[in-house]
Amino acid sequence: MFNLTTPIENLYLVGPARAKLLKKLELNTLGDLLFYFPRKHHDLSKITDIKDLRIDEIENIKARVLEIKSFKTKIRRITLTHALVEDDTASLLCVWYNQPFLNKTIKPHEQYLFSGKVIKDKGKLTMQNPVYEQEKKEQVHTARLVPIYSLTASLTQKQLRTIIKTYLDKTAIPDYLPKFIVAQENLLDEHAAVNTFHFPHDYLSLQQAQKRLSFDEIFQTQIRVMRYKLERTAKSGFQIANPDIVQEKIKALPFSLTDSQKQALDNILSDFRKPYPANRLLEGEVGSGKTIVAALAMSVVAKNNFQSALLAPTEVLAQQHYTNLLKLFTDDQLDIALLTANSVKLNGNPVSKNTLLTQIKLGNPKIVIGTHALLQKGVFSAKGESPSGGKNLAFVVIDEQHRFGVEQRSSLKINSNAHLLTMSATPIPRTLALTLYGDLDISILKQMPLDRKPIKTWLVPEAKRRGAYDFIHKEINNGRQAFVICPLVTESDKLGVKSATAEYKKLSEEIYPHLNIGLLHGKLKPKEKEETMRQFQAGDLQILVSTSVIEVGVDVPNATVMMIEGAERFGLAQLHQFRGRVGRSKHQSYCFLFSDDQYAQDNLRLKAVTKSTNGFELAEMDLQIRGSGDLYGTAQSGYGFRIATLANLEMVQKSRNYALKLLEQDPTLASHPLLKEQIDKQPLVHLE
Repeated sequence: MFNLTTPIENLYLVGPARAKLLKKLELNTLGDLLFYFPRKHHDLSKITDIKDLRIDEIENIKARVLEIKSFKTKIRRITLTHALVEDDTASLLCVWYNQPFLNKTIKPHEQYLFSGKVIKDKGKLTMQNPVYEQEKKEQVHTARLVPIYSLTASLTQKQLRTIIKTYLDKTAIPDYLPKFIVAQENLLDEHAAVNTFHFPHDYLSLQQAQKRLSFDEIFQTQIRVMRYKLERTAKSGFQIANPDIVQEKIKALPFSLTDSQKQALDNILSDFRKPYPANRLLEGEVGSGKTIVAALAMSVVAKNNFQSALLAPTEVLAQQHYTNLLKLFTDDQLDIALLTANSVKLNGNPVSKNTLLTQIKLGNPKIVIGTHALLQKGVFSAKGESPSGGKNLAFVVIDEQHRFGVEQRSSLKINSNAHLLTMSATPIPRTLALTLYGDLDISILKQMPLDRKPIKTWLVPEAKRRGAYDFIHKEINNGRQAFVICPLVTESDKLGVKSATAEYKKLSEEIYPHLNIGLLHGKLKPKEKEETMRQFQAGDLQILVSTSVIEVGVDVPNATVMMIEGAERFGLAQLHQFRGRVGRSKHQSYCFLFSDDQYAQDNLRLKAVTKSTNGFELAEMDLQIRGSGDLYGTAQSGYGFRIATLANLEMVQKSRNYALKLLEQDPTLASHPLLKEQIDKQPLVHLE
């Protein structure tokens, strides 16, 4: 008897050799196999009479085999198999290459279904390498919506289809979803949904199966996320008082906080007063002022004699944060440290790593800024303690959280009682906020500083490139600066894409030989990158040519032009991030998109960027255009969205409501053992 846990090698039709192939697809059990869903379906449901076949089209016929034979060609010595077939309207020649076994498999005088491309060869109507299947009660490979799977070498669609179909007919798939949800939402049961999604009768039944399986994925995610929130609120955290000194610090700022910033800071300070660790997402437009909100919160933590850690994705950004916070807290007598792979500083002065680690043990630097180096063993322990055992780390801030892997994001927090604030300039679409980020409290900075002007964005045709260069020169003559972004570091003949090094050479030697131009990319040594950024921020360089290393957080208020080469090679959110490197002062700023793609004017991402400067609008468009993708960390989440698209807000909200209701009634899921088993077998890797 088979069940979903039966090892794949124990299934007949599989065997040791084929089991190895299936395991390459991570199919280790019968359950893995049955839940290995097709990536698409080919519509082979329409049968065409041979007399009506169209040349160069994939067609499906039902025909009798008149004769079949195999022979080797004289010149190339390849084996051809010819089958002459006919229906009631005409005859046709089917041709296969190097498949001599078909001579014994396909039997003359019997009826088959054939699907393949129709051509005319030497005046004869011919079907090339058709998929064939003998006519029977239910077709698997022809005359239906046929499932198409992702494969590995030496495994064919026909083989995988046959195995899956065989075991779908022999296996009962239990339904873990509570019956009241199935009934209220008019969903297929689990067994019917899985069967139908593999082998639908028509498009309507496929949609019904897709609806049920999409609901499964979203609902399970909601349960996992909400259960995680219940576990978090059961922990004891750092209760941090909010001294009035933060209000004095706000008054001393050379600018006024927006209402959104004030509200977000109030949210964070309110979190600090709660008895359990906070988990808050602070999202907002590029340049909306997230960092100052986090900095003010860190100052409160410091005044309570606890430590904060600020994790940045790049050395350039970590250094920028460090420099800015040193200036901000000059008069506050706070020890501030920097720890990256190539730079170790305390209060602006270089120190040895051992010296800094000792100081962190003693709890002296109240703010520690760094890159992945902060995640090393011996900096902070897994439980938020310094290596000496003193409980110092009370607040962790992760900047541009999507740039870190899930495990990296979790290593400072998942076993910690510290409060967590993740910051993102990539606005999270509402459906994602309700699912993957459903356990986070979210603060949104919707306002921009009052002196900011919308960035004017154009998709520039190649014919107007010279005019763009002249415009940039005019801006530089007015005292401004410009970024030029390229997809690659060095030239690629294969891709034909512009590189930063080639663009730097062209601009510095041909276009602007009289200007100071810098080059920044990931292959430079850290000190070279730091010096280049220092020169650009100081105004010593008028133009900075860079790769996507500049995408996140770099702040140069005097830069007013962003020129992006090969714009079609970047995602929508990434383009918006690039654009956000300018427009950070009272000066009008501009973004020029260049593309070598002849169809660039029809590119949905490029059109969207030119029409909107609203990151929240663009995030929703990005989700529609390319799905959740890696941008939001879903590929690493462990949630395994294979069918759900998270574009259906109504389904997301309904599944969330059901999950809330269920957990309120049964927090441990003891009354729903099948659901509990389903949730427990996929451990949570949280998107922090």
